[in-house]
Amino acid sequence: MALLLVTGFILLVVAIVYAPQPVDWTASYSKRHSVPLGMSLVYDVVDELFPQKEVRVSNSGVADFLEDAIPLNTNLLFINDQLEMDAEDWTKVWEVATAGNHVFLAADRFSTNITDSLGFEIQQGMALPRILLNDSIGYNFANRQLKVAGHYWYGRTITNNYFLNYDTLKTTVLGYDHKGQTNFVRIRCGDGAFYINSNPIAFTNYHLINDNKSEYVFKSLSYLPVANTIWDEKYKSGAPVVASQMAFVLENRSLRMAWYLFLLGVLLFMVFQGKRRQRAIPVVEAPRNSSLDFVETIARLYFLNQNHLNIAQKRYQFFLDFLRSKYYLDTSLPESRLIEEASRKSGVPERTLAAIFRMAANMDKVSRISHEDLHQFNRQLEFFYKNCH
Repeated sequence: MALLLVTGFILLVVAIVYAPQPVDWTASYSKRHSVPLGMSLVYDVVDELFPQKEVRVSNSGVADFLEDAIPLNTNLLFINDQLEMDAEDWTKVWEVATAGNHVFLAADRFSTNITDSLGFEIQQGMALPRILLNDSIGYNFANRQLKVAGHYWYGRTITNNYFLNYDTLKTTVLGYDHKGQTNFVRIRCGDGAFYINSNPIAFTNYHLINDNKSEYVFKSLSYLPVANTIWDEKYKSGAPVVASQMAFVLENRSLRMAWYLFLLGVLLFMVFQGKRRQRAIPVVEAPRNSSLDFVETIARLYFLNQNHLNIAQKRYQFFLDFLRSKYYLDTSLPESRLIEEASRKSGVPERTLAAIFRMAANMDKVSRISHEDLHQFNRQLEFFYKNCH
């Protein structure tokens, strides 16, 4: 009887844990969530958008986060389906922008203190339901260097909000939809600026992965300067609100699985009087790292920016790391000795290694290189990797 009880409980746990999970279409916009309408993917690569700059997360509101300080050379990033900002936070955001910083706001609906201060009004369009497969909405940029032929076309769950009116004296149109309706603007504020997008859903995981619209997101955020950035997590629909500790455990699949396994262990201990204290935990495949889907986009952004020197320098650093990790070489050795040791251990001719180090030394003396220089440097590195042992 006890064995049947244990077997039945095991089957129940396995059925619950491995049952197909329905897709969660909750509008989260949080960096913590990998659901379709979360923003974990954008947050995972935001460092690439602002290289060598600090990205901090504000969970308590900008006023508390910054206290009495007004930062310099800083971006503020707010993306959610609605931005109902309290007076204290909005006053702080306004002061930060006026001081020469840049604020990115993306939302379907804005609180009146925001719309009144900046002088704009949003018309909410009808969102395309997920069941519609053939209908679509197009977005594009006003800047000729950013716009694409034929628009970025979106289908399913996308919104078509646009600006009904705005102050033309201080507003620059940055983007529009396929009907020519403005949906992305820049509004000057003191020495800084606000960048306002009326369709935040375009920045969520679903459209970055399923519809491959990462380029639209990166181009939109590229209007912000490369500077220290504050990512808002307070004004998110998916901000953590825990009714109880047990509710939090049961809402999280990994914690829920751990809880069920704990109960199973307790039951087995009771049945077998502690003789069998632990069962083998089934191997669960690690979740796929969706951030790798952005590697191609990031590389394309470097190429579009003609930042060949940056790419070459990173390739050179990877090459030095390879020598250290594979051949245990001290890369701080004099160049002639390092070339000799690397050639002896890798089997690659010294002339090839000398050419690599010579090109790297030349790159340290210039501020930019051509596409041909990058191609030649890459060809030497590829020859080394293909012929080393």
